[in-house]
Amino acid sequence: MSSKLKMEWYMISTVSKKEESVIENIKNKISADGMELFFEEFKIFQQPVITSAELLKKSKGKEYKIKMENIYKGYIFVKMAMTDEAWFSVRNTENVTGLVGSSGKGTKPTPISEKQIQKSRNMEKLRQEEFKDMEYKNPFEIGKLVQVVHGSFTGEKGKIIETDMENQLATVEIESFGRKVPTEFSYKNLSTVD
Repeated sequence: MSSKLKMEWYMISTVSKKEESVIENIKNKISADGMELFFEEFKIFQQPVITSAELLKKSKGKEYKIKMENIYKGYIFVKMAMTDEAWFSVRNTENVTGLVGSSGKGTKPTPISEKQIQKSRNMEKLRQEEFKDMEYKNPFEIGKLVQVVHGSFTGEKGKIIETDMENQLATVEIESFGRKVPTEFSYKNLSTVD
């Protein structure tokens, strides 16, 4: 029987941040219904991310966490045989909002090509490799010369005397009326001067 089943990839839309639990729920449902034959693989394409708070811990030499984030937020991929029963199981799983390519009224969803899945696998691998190669350093370190690129001090240059990586703020000595005045700026309003 399984040799006759045509396994293809489908993209399932879910409630965002519920992708993992949707896969668990579908697996539980197909196991309870004895439908494992109809499903071959589940996939969430992920990339590593590090928050500024975790980056701050890393810069201080403390233990930090890297979390994996879904590249296609709110979507999971499943390789399955699109039978009426399998389709019913998937679309009636909690937090599933639909299958991409299905317009409702009983129309079955459009499969995703193996080529497209391979492209996504390659992108996932590339993003994980790039992440490993990345140097996570704060570009706005104390003593660094910066230029203000936005706001009332645009064009002014000064040295960073304090930095708050968690809140993305730097205190810069700006010359005003012949005196150096410590002034706080958001990182986004500064540019490093080499």
